[in-house]
Amino acid sequence: MRLRMIRYQVPNLFLGLVHVAARLLWRDPVAKPEPTPPKPFRKPVLAYTIGDIPTELMAVVRIEWLKGNGHASEVEEYQIEECPDAQAQFSYVVGTALRQGADVCVLTQYQPVDLDVHE
Repeated sequence: MRLRMIRYQVPNLFLGLVHVAARLLWRDPVAKPEPTPPKPFRKPVLAYTIGDIPTELMAVVRIEWLKGNGHASEVEEYQIEECPDAQAQFSYVVGTALRQGADVCVLTQYQPVDLDVHE
């Protein structure tokens, strides 16, 4: 009869200690940190200036698009010429920019009431 020798592997003591230390030290914290609150909504700004411009222009409209950090990313300038549909062009350009969150600066010879601009 032949005897078989059974070998038991003794666990490596060092690896066992490292495993226990890792479980104790690298646990997920019970209380998760509060998420940062979202930035408050920023209302677009409409600056309206009455001044002298060439008579063939109804208004000069400058639109400033902002990045998330508040810095200007793009600036557009429109010169709206005097014509029958100039007021419709003005309303479209200014209204669309304000609805999309851009700051708008207007230079014109007309009063705000004449161009249907309300506060």
